[in-house]
Amino acid sequence: MTLPFLFGPDDERWQRHMQLLPGCALLPRGGHKPLQHLTYFVCQLGLLLALVLESGMGRVIVAILIFAASAALLWYVFLARPAEISAPSAPVPAAVPEISRDTDWYPRRNWQQNSPGNMNISVFAYRDRNRDGVLDPDDVPMAAVAILLERPDGSLRMTRTNINGYANFAVHLDSSSADIGEPDRDYRFELQLPPGWEITSGTGSHTTRFEKRPGTPAGMVTASPPPVIGLAQLLAVSGSQAVGADALVAVAPDGSRSAVVADAAGRFSFPAYPGDWRLEQAAGSAGAGLHQFAVRDAPVVLGAINDARAATTPQPAPLVLDFDDLERSVIEKLAVGYRGLAFDYLLAIDNQHYRGPGYVNVLASGEGVAYNSSGYPATVTSLYPGEVFDFVGAYFGVAWEQAEGETLVVEGWRAGRQMYRDELPLSHLGPVWLQADYRGIDELRLHTLHYWQFTADDMAFRLPQGQ
Repeated sequence: MTLPFLFGPDDERWQRHMQLLPGCALLPRGGHKPLQHLTYFVCQLGLLLALVLESGMGRVIVAILIFAASAALLWYVFLARPAEISAPSAPVPAAVPEISRDTDWYPRRNWQQNSPGNMNISVFAYRDRNRDGVLDPDDVPMAAVAILLERPDGSLRMTRTNINGYANFAVHLDSSSADIGEPDRDYRFELQLPPGWEITSGTGSHTTRFEKRPGTPAGMVTASPPPVIGLAQLLAVSGSQAVGADALVAVAPDGSRSAVVADAAGRFSFPAYPGDWRLEQAAGSAGAGLHQFAVRDAPVVLGAINDARAATTPQPAPLVLDFDDLERSVIEKLAVGYRGLAFDYLLAIDNQHYRGPGYVNVLASGEGVAYNSSGYPATVTSLYPGEVFDFVGAYFGVAWEQAEGETLVVEGWRAGRQMYRDELPLSHLGPVWLQADYRGIDELRLHTLHYWQFTADDMAFRLPQGQ
């Protein structure tokens, strides 16, 4: 579109007044039509004013105004506006490149060509729950186990098993950055055994060599990849009694009896094996106030021997919370009324959701576990005033490796009075079973000394009949 002009650059009035208004001569005239139109339009306005104001002072004033307008217009067009005004835009590249009809659309790989990339080789570790040295369906992957790789030059690399039990090492032929890159040299994998554990399958170490193999993902392979490794916790029973109390006897599943020796602080510990056990007094009222418990696949901590336990009749209705029945979300806050109890700051979660080793390694059944929200104290209480319940026990661990050795404090209260209290150390590598047997309580309190998240599974209670 063009603008209507009163006169153009060829008009003699234009030529005459250009001498009076030198600012117009600085405006560009060619190449960019819209800019040319703006130039002429601005100058025509100025020239009209110059014709009207014939006095010398009028011409000076108009010249100054036109020069300022010209300078502002030049700055806006060439400096302030985006570059695309004065430069043509780049061509848009084609979305799909051109290709010939002679292309081999489904080529077969040349298996003799060796163009290696990265490929993993893995060491798998699992918790051997029945301790038979075989990966059975009830066994579970074990997270955070350290696996060491010794390379041909003697250098060491280490990684830990992930939440699915795999420690992965990169293989790439002739790569100096890969964990494994040299063919025809020895590589040794070693599991670093955690304290309190034993290996149930193999020796925990494995040496192998890799050979070049064209066409393979990594460019080389081994004929003997690392075997799976089973681990199991050393089973023991520990607890405490009052200093100077009667001697104790442990009754094993086969009926054999052995003395339990306590130290000067009243603490005791003895090795165990799976089955049903009893702890009795060596003399006096046999079994009064003591424990009956099962040893399964984890160490057992017995609740402190307490006269309140012996004086209280157990509640009749057993209840086990495995946290596998919560299906609304992968994380769910346990509500007041869930399974006949009231909960605060205790959550249920899929064991793999947070990718923390302690959520995986505490798992006793199914997929769900419990933990205390943000590491703060959690409580379980009775639903109705005056009602009581029993806390039998649970598997406990700590969620994260940074909190290895965190202490869990467990308390049982009745009518505002503390009746039971125990402390137990926690691990992210595996659970410990607390055989609490807190009878006749209306509140269970759980907290860690340093506010790390504890994890729990298969929490066992006894409720009043009909709950």
